[in-house]
Amino acid sequence: MKKILIIEDNTDVRENLEEILQLSGYEVLAAKDGKEGVNSANSWKPDLILCDVMLPVLDGFGILQILSKNPELNSIPFIFLTAKTELSDMRKGMNLGADDYITKPFKKDELLSVIEMRLARAQEHHASPQTESKLKNTERAMGLLKSIFDAAEERNYPPGYHFFSLHDRPRNALYLQSGLVKEYNTSDFGREYIFRIHTAQNYPGIWEAYRGDPYRTFSTSITDCTTLSLPIESFREAIQKEPYVVYVLQEILYRQKVNAERKLLAAAFHSVRKKVSMMLEELHGLGFGNNEHSIDINRADLSSMCGTAKETLTRTLSDFKDENLVDIQGGKIVITDLKGLQNMPD
Repeated sequence: MKKILIIEDNTDVRENLEEILQLSGYEVLAAKDGKEGVNSANSWKPDLILCDVMLPVLDGFGILQILSKNPELNSIPFIFLTAKTELSDMRKGMNLGADDYITKPFKKDELLSVIEMRLARAQEHHASPQTESKLKNTERAMGLLKSIFDAAEERNYPPGYHFFSLHDRPRNALYLQSGLVKEYNTSDFGREYIFRIHTAQNYPGIWEAYRGDPYRTFSTSITDCTTLSLPIESFREAIQKEPYVVYVLQEILYRQKVNAERKLLAAAFHSVRKKVSMMLEELHGLGFGNNEHSIDINRADLSSMCGTAKETLTRTLSDFKDENLVDIQGGKIVITDLKGLQNMPD
């Protein structure tokens, strides 16, 4: 049972929170001021903390600063409860390391959704770290997988080239040498939702190629692309000779699954600003958004990456530019404040 610490001086709010969380299956401990809250966190080691901003003895910002200096407590998800909605207060809390804000009065469903999401993220973050041996095994398997494509045919494709469609059977295994490729699905109304972006040294559709299963997405090039293409029979024959490669295929599938779940959570619970900031953060992690490699992707693809309308994306990017989070020249995006995007309130 997950443990949640509530730090709230208002008796009615505190008791209401306790009741909601206990009925939802959480173990709950409550503190009525900042000092008691810090002591409870030290002794009880909760899985998540809900904390009011304005508190007697020690306010929420002070509590967060104290806990952030304690290695045993600084990774606990910390959610502020506040009636204040000024951007300056929210930014201050995020800069100190808060994970989220819930504005009072809150709705039960909103409260539980935010808690569940933050607990899920914390569990993912605290998954057992890779040992040196595991890292070496992963590197070895990655090398073996890449070597399978050494004799593959090199092919060049323009933007908009269609690699495969939903329910198609794999005919080739692909290794992307350069460019960007998107994997996506479409709604009944033709709206596109991008699940993942492949960059150089990625393998679009590799799991389906290994399993022989029909593709679960569509795949199209975003930019000029160069691939190594191996006939499916040759690929499967090579896999049988190097069974250790299955290890890295499973790792690739796991990472894709985690990323897809993260995007679905974002689509369900996050604000438009948070969705766009997460999309920009993801592209930065792929090596884009800097002065050398700006984000030069059409707005239709960018909007489907973050699950919003093209016009809404354009307005949000304009706001980010005004706030000095990004710079936009000729449609190309350069991230100027990565930390500000990472700390964007939900």
